[in-house]
This record gives sequence, C-alpha cells and structure tokens, in this order.
Amino acid sequence: MAAPSTPNANTVRSILPPERERPADAYAIDGAVPALALRPQSRTEVAALLAAANESGLVVVPQGGRTALRLGRPLERYDIALDLTGLDQVIAYEPADLTLTVEAGLSLERLQALLGRQAQYLSADPPPHDGVTVGGMLATARPGAWRGLLPAARDLILGVQVALPDGTLVRSGGRVVKNVSGYDLHRLHTGALGAFGVIVEASLKVAPLPAATCSFAVRCDQLAQAEALAFDVWDRSLATRALTLLAPAAAVATSLPRAPYLLVEFAGTAPAVESSTGALHEAAAAARGAVEPTDHAPWARLRTLAGAFAGDGEPVVLRIGVPPSELRAAIEAAAQAGCTAWGHLAAGSVIAHAPSLDAAAVRSLREQATVAGGFLQIESAPASLRAEVDPFGPRERALTEALRQQFDPSSTLNRGRWTEGP
Repeated sequence: MAAPSTPNANTVRSILPPERERPADAYAIDGAVPALALRPQSRTEVAALLAAANESGLVVVPQGGRTALRLGRPLERYDIALDLTGLDQVIAYEPADLTLTVEAGLSLERLQALLGRQAQYLSADPPPHDGVTVGGMLATARPGAWRGLLPAARDLILGVQVALPDGTLVRSGGRVVKNVSGYDLHRLHTGALGAFGVIVEASLKVAPLPAATCSFAVRCDQLAQAEALAFDVWDRSLATRALTLLAPAAAVATSLPRAPYLLVEFAGTAPAVESSTGALHEAAAAARGAVEPTDHAPWARLRTLAGAFAGDGEPVVLRIGVPPSELRAAIEAAAQAGCTAWGHLAAGSVIAHAPSLDAAAVRSLREQATVAGGFLQIESAPASLRAEVDPFGPRERALTEALRQQFDPSSTLNRGRWTEGP
C-alpha cells in the first residue's frame, strides 16, 4: 500500500487541532500502518478531514471499535485512520416515543446502559460483543442470533447523517443530495462498509426491555432431530428471541457437552415466557430431546466466535445464508470442512468458524450455498484468503460501481474493501 507524501499528510493534519492526532501504529490493518491517525470530536471535524483528504488524493479508512477490520477485501491503500470513537454523544432521547439520536462512535454497551435506566434497549446483538460502535454496527450490518425474530439493524433506523467524501454533511429524509434522488440513504449506507460515506449520526427505534428472559439448551441425538424440534418451536409462535442449531463442535465451543443441540431464548412478558417454556418442554418430550436450563453465556460465546474474537492467529469466519429448510445441510457441510458451525433458523444464517481454511474449501462451501439458493460471505479471514476469494461473491458490480462513482469518484473511502479496482 502506498504511503502519502509528507506535504499531503501535513495538509490533512493541519485541519484539526494537534490533540486530535493519535499514534499511527495503533491503527494497523492487515499489517499496514497509516501515515496519519486522527480522532475528531465532532461531525464538522469529520467533514473537514474528509474534504481535505479528498482534495489531497489521500485514502481514509473510518473505524470505531475495530471489531470488523477483516470484513471485505484487503485495502488497496491506507493513508489516514479516521477514529470515530470521539463522536460518542447522545443527541436526543425520547423514552416515551421509544426513539433516540446518537453519534456514530457511541458504543452499543454505553447505549444499552443508557436505555436500561429507562427499562428499554436496542434490539440488536451484533458480533463480537457490545463493544461495537453504533456506526460500525450499521456500516457492517452483521446479524446476530436475534435476526429474523427481531428487526434487522437497518429496520431500526429512523434516519442518519452521513459525511460524504467531499466533506458534505447530509441527512436522510431531511436534505436532498444532488443527483441521488430515489436512493434510500438509510439502506444504502447500512452494510456498505463506509464505501459511499461515513455515518456520523443515527436516529434509532428502541424497545421496552423484556420483563422476563430465559434460555434452554435441548440436547438431541442427531442434528436432524434438533432441526425438527426447531421448526416445531418456530411454528408454535412462542415468545422466541433466538433459535439456534448447534453442531457438536459448536456445542463444545459454548461449554456444552459434545452433541447436537437446539439453543432457545425466550423474551417477553412473564406469562408469555412461562407459557413458552411449557410448550418447549412439551415439544422436546415429543422429540425425545433433553431440556437443560442455561444462562446467557452460550449466546455470548457464539457472538465472540462469530466476530473472530476467539482463539489465536487469524481465524476464518464465514456467514452462509440459505433458506431455513437448507440450514441443517449447510451446517453439516461446514462441519465436514472442519468448521465449528451453528445456524440461526429464523434468519437462515449459518456461521462457520475455523482456525484456518483454504480457498478451495471456501469456494466449495460457496458453491453448495449457491445451489441451495443462498450465498456465502467471508466475515473475517487473513488478507491472503480475502485477496484470493472475493469475500462477497457474485453481485451486481455495475450498480456498485455506479454508486461509487456517484458518491466517491476518487475512492477516498476504504479503497478496495468493497470491490476490486480503484
């Protein structure tokens, strides 16, 4: 990756007060260290930094909690680290309306603590933990165990403010951006990995905290048995917040005995949770599964594994999306490839974690997912694998390129991460 010339870097450095600069070596990505790392304290400072970098021909890489650095293709160039954790203010909170507006660098942990004081929460559980920032959660759109049973991250958004690469600050729904009428800015920037702009503020829907929650691990003899039980539970319309199939290795990773399991979480009113618990025991008895109460720990361990924050080295994490009817087959295929695999039934989402995996194995799993009517995305992997196998797989490149030309024609943001070529 090319480093910027000193005059260009100094031009951007001069935009912000000296105390905004951070040690560049603390912001390495895939072994590459930027020439400059800056931590702005306001949305206008972010905009000014982007405008200067864009004018100087430098590449900016936004980051917050740094929990998804190996999502996407390897960067082609990395000049400036844009640390967004300085934007951590709550702009507005209306508990009675179940809405709030926050800056993008606020961590989910701090946000949940604030909401908890009003018996509310944001119904999102992205990997690897609540240390993710709001901006990072939206820019990556990585699902957790609640996906499919609760709204997705993009469905929680009421509005966003985005800093475009030319330094313009725009709000969705409140300001029309020249030549982009017709785009849904909420959805455009959610999951785009900062390819078209930097989310600096978000207005979100929140929900009342469930009055009661509880989790159960149902031990089964075969994964097919756990699958049948999962569909039975799903069809009963219970107070289910998570419904996850565990292959034996995944059960071990959550500190359960080595066996197929159905992991279930109920959340809602106390009567609804009590009724759902009774229904689960009834369904498990019919399926000859053994119900064991458990705590939140297995869910937390799965989140950590899904975020590649477990084990040594650079593990590979894959997300395989398939119809729910194909979930078990995808789990078994991933397990056969040497992965620790589990699947969230309602979302049709299989997570596969492995200490290492070669390109042939990833391509084979992708082909099987495609045949099943789904997709495979590399969530995390060494740069060498992400360079050899496109992390996103087949997609509409013409549309992606058109959007990038509209929003970031100079490829100022995250160059190379979203697609090939400058």
